[in-house]
Amino acid sequence: MAVVTPDEALSGDWLAHRGEVDVVRVQDPPMDRWPDLASAGFFPKPQVVVWRAATAGTEEAFLARLPSKDRRNVFAARRRVASNGVRFEVCPVSAALLDTFLPLYENEVGKMRHGWAGASTNKDRILAASDDYFAVCAWDGDDLAGACLNLQSRPKDEVRARFSAVTPRLRSAGLPRLLYMRVIEEARRRGFGWVSLGSDPNLYGHMVKPGLFGFKSRLGFVAVPSHLVDPGSGSDQADRIVRLSALTDPSFVLSYAAGDDGRPRRGPALRLEVFGSTQEPDLRPYAAGFLAEVRAHRLGEAPVPARNR
Repeated sequence: MAVVTPDEALSGDWLAHRGEVDVVRVQDPPMDRWPDLASAGFFPKPQVVVWRAATAGTEEAFLARLPSKDRRNVFAARRRVASNGVRFEVCPVSAALLDTFLPLYENEVGKMRHGWAGASTNKDRILAASDDYFAVCAWDGDDLAGACLNLQSRPKDEVRARFSAVTPRLRSAGLPRLLYMRVIEEARRRGFGWVSLGSDPNLYGHMVKPGLFGFKSRLGFVAVPSHLVDPGSGSDQADRIVRLSALTDPSFVLSYAAGDDGRPRRGPALRLEVFGSTQEPDLRPYAAGFLAEVRAHRLGEAPVPARNR
């Protein structure tokens, strides 16, 4: 990554490093420069997005908001997981539970290219605030098959899924989807209006992979600029993707959608900008109802709209 000033971005001084970096970034660009940066192939965007969903009055009401295919995926996962004899339990977060959960969690995080075992690093903090946490656990006999540690906040009217892990065998059966559905169910039972699946750095293809976007959106969650959830927490960036050497193919960002004047506008409406190296990327895996627009870009060409959703 090359971090440049707005003037450097617009003058093209970064071109000398095009063969050395994947992303050229302007951090916190002044909003009056956004139109020029967008014309130069940079995409103004929130630095972080938060994934949120309203708990709805009942599970039936929550599921009714999902496309029929995604509802069927939930029902199919229930059948597969039930056939394995898995039982679910909601329980407090204790030192004993963490001693059981963290080896599974660390093992799964260790398989990730850029994995960071945040739950292990923050173990003492989690235990110190254990009254604000609850866990949804899945047991395969006496063995922990998966768990999700959740932080509840009455001031925010929100339950946030913070750390989770499942065994590989039951991941393929759809257990992650069911764990989050149980988190939503428990949040609803406790009287919370919102559930969050946490926040993502807004560059899918590096720290977080494109598949995570599809998983969260198919569960009915919406990506929201972080400053709209936690005022004062969010900053902005303008990125230009120039190659995919250290990124997945495809990769994408969620840019601010254009207003009526055609200029990027800092607000809740987001546009998906998908980048592929040799051919127009397939946009179907990333379709989501909350997106204002979806655009595909082939690297090596000037970024232009490929198709609208």
